[in-house]
Amino acid sequence: MENRIIGILPNKSLVEKVISVQKKRGINFPVYHMQTEDAVKLAREKVNEGAKVILSRGMTANYLKNNLDIPVIDIKYDFFHFANALKNALEINNEVALIGFIDAFRLAKRAVEYIEKEGQKIHIVILPDGSQIEANINSLHEMGINTFVGGNLVVSTARRLGLNHVLIEADERVIDEAITNALYELRIHIEREEKYELIKSIISNITNGIFAINKNGDLITANPIALKYIGINSINKSSYALDNIISSSKIMRTIENGELINGDLITINDNDLVISSSPIIVEGEIRGAVVTIQEISSIKELDTKIRKKQMHKGHVARKTFDDIIGISEVMKSCKSKAFRYSQVDSTVLIRGDTGTGKEIFAQSIHNASKRVSKPFVAINCAALPPNLLESELFGYVKGAFSGANYEGKAGIFELAHTGTIFLDEISEASLDVQARLLRVIQEKEIIRIGDDKVIPVDVRILSATNKDLIKEVFDKSFREDLYYRLSVLELQLPSLEKRKSDIPKLAEHLIDDICKKMSIGKVYITDEAIKILTEIKYEGNVRQLSNILERAFVISNFERIDEKCILEAVGAVNESKNATELFEATESITIAEMERMMIKRALRECGGNKTAAARKLGISLSTMWRKVGDMEETVS
Repeated sequence: MENRIIGILPNKSLVEKVISVQKKRGINFPVYHMQTEDAVKLAREKVNEGAKVILSRGMTANYLKNNLDIPVIDIKYDFFHFANALKNALEINNEVALIGFIDAFRLAKRAVEYIEKEGQKIHIVILPDGSQIEANINSLHEMGINTFVGGNLVVSTARRLGLNHVLIEADERVIDEAITNALYELRIHIEREEKYELIKSIISNITNGIFAINKNGDLITANPIALKYIGINSINKSSYALDNIISSSKIMRTIENGELINGDLITINDNDLVISSSPIIVEGEIRGAVVTIQEISSIKELDTKIRKKQMHKGHVARKTFDDIIGISEVMKSCKSKAFRYSQVDSTVLIRGDTGTGKEIFAQSIHNASKRVSKPFVAINCAALPPNLLESELFGYVKGAFSGANYEGKAGIFELAHTGTIFLDEISEASLDVQARLLRVIQEKEIIRIGDDKVIPVDVRILSATNKDLIKEVFDKSFREDLYYRLSVLELQLPSLEKRKSDIPKLAEHLIDDICKKMSIGKVYITDEAIKILTEIKYEGNVRQLSNILERAFVISNFERIDEKCILEAVGAVNESKNATELFEATESITIAEMERMMIKRALRECGGNKTAAARKLGISLSTMWRKVGDMEETVS
């Protein structure tokens, strides 16, 4: 047993019996004959040498249990031991006394009831400890009792006083059982020790500080990093620094009521630290707390790495102000204002008709700002139903709703942390979503759907709309308080109608983009074609111009784009007409008619598939559905 089990027994006969059982079982551990205080002294020496479990008996076992922190296995008497001893004592005298401890004498009462007969008297005396044995024996002797039954201390005291005595003796059966219990306790201890060493190894290799305290706030264990933060060299040393951590944080709330503390900020020795704590609960009772410590700088570093990784997933702005084509004064003024807005962190509401380039301006503002290296996350508020939009914006925990991702999902506010979020078509957000958006702007924190934990976020919000939000506010379909929060700065983008002088440069730029996309060499556009483009009315703005050019590009068979290609692209071609007539025909076509022709043609080419047709025309699916609905109402 390598001295991990030792026997400390109060009488020699019991020592001999324990050694006999050991030989029969093929095991070996040291056994000593020692009583009470001397037994405690010896036990402490053996514990220092590695003893983990002690085998003992009666009052000596009680002394050991009260003075040691390791398991003490008591060789317990049973009913038959009491019965045999009492029977032998009654053969000496008809009146006897049975003396011992309460835990050993529960079975004694049954034995007395069974043994005691008429004319016989058995007194049971229960003692709290061994200090009153002699006084009780003398008192009973004065009452005329001369025979005493008990353990080794009772018998040795009665013998010294010259009185009759009978020892309650354990047999090999209960000794064998006690040894089995001792072996079991040793195995449990070894398993605990192995688990403790494993946990200790894990804790020591964790990059964060971690320590545990009991319910009094005393340090139980700590890894080296935690000791460094606390400012002590050993967990055996009390420290003002530890008291300072506990008093300046919310840790005691964890110990007092089991409250989980997450992200409590404190400063120790000029170090800014983040502390989290959770309760240690054993059998339903709070016994202390486990505390983790992190430096704020390391959290920021990790957060930066995560954000960079997310940027590689596509949360990045690719457009800059150089990508915005325009030489007109109105466009120059707009770009200049947008650049000034990029240098501050205020919210920006970008207003403009469909196709004026609101997202390009949003990306450009982000890329010219101090947040350029951080995420840029865009979402179209009109593209998703309200409940789905809410989950995309704010995220959700696992099991938040039917069909939710099992592991939960971070919302775009979390993904955009320290960067920029672009809310396109903000006017389409429901009032419920608007209310939550307002809270995010005011409090700079979000709560995932189905959760109650607050997550701080640092984002700059850019939003865009093609509607008159003031009118929406008057109509009660848009919150007034949210409008003023989103429009600290406003940027009105000009329609293409107001900057037609930009069309030549825009056309060349858009054709170059088409060539790159299709991996085709340079394709030129004639001056006549440009002239026709400048005469068309553009309700769809640059997006409409881009669609016309892409169709004209295909019609030209990837060669030179002339006026005939442009006219055919806008649906104004008729074989009976010459070029002049064709031009005149385009003037007679309203933009609404031209738009309907384009939508019908796209639907026809896509076999009626609205999603594909919307993609082909470069408009959102919601816009496609709205346009088709308007067409059907016009027909009816």
